[in-house]
Amino acid sequence: MLHLDPGEKIVHEVRKHWFVFFAYGFFLGIAAILPPILFEVFIYLVPFRLPTEGSIGALGMFAYMIWLLTIWIAFFVQWTNYYLDVWHVTQKRIIDVEQKSLFHREISTIRFDKIQDITVEVRGFLATFLDIGDIRVQTASENSKDFFMRSASRPEQVRRIVFAQHNWESERSRPVRVVDKDGDGYADQPGNTETEK
Repeated sequence: MLHLDPGEKIVHEVRKHWFVFFAYGFFLGIAAILPPILFEVFIYLVPFRLPTEGSIGALGMFAYMIWLLTIWIAFFVQWTNYYLDVWHVTQKRIIDVEQKSLFHREISTIRFDKIQDITVEVRGFLATFLDIGDIRVQTASENSKDFFMRSASRPEQVRRIVFAQHNWESERSRPVRVVDKDGDGYADQPGNTETEK
């Protein structure tokens, strides 16, 4: 479950593009109907007739059911990874929820003041046409890892949103020196305008 600070709101959610899951599901669908097609082609090409009734036919049907069950499990695992892999961009930070396997999830956060650079990479005609790209958020700290999402949807829009939040956070937290008429300085106070007494 996602825990946010009091008053913190999610500005944008970043997910992998729907085409990534669609392509995987399409190939699983082909794999599901391929064995019966190959069996019919084999029956047509082989001159002798294979027995399809009795124990041999039941064994073949059982093997095919196991194959379909395996494909369904692979589809479910891929759907879980697709749905639960997400970046939550808030006013303060990026929360990276990475579903590594069915029962293994890793959640990392990075505050905007730690962001050094954002790299967007779009490769190929299809990725350009569908607006699919890889996003890497590089951090200024040596100990923290970079955030990376492969095949993200609308990567350039994500980069603009993150930079807008980064700039807003840096301007909001910039200290201001309050001075009086004589020019004597007081302690720095948070804000974004210089005031005079």
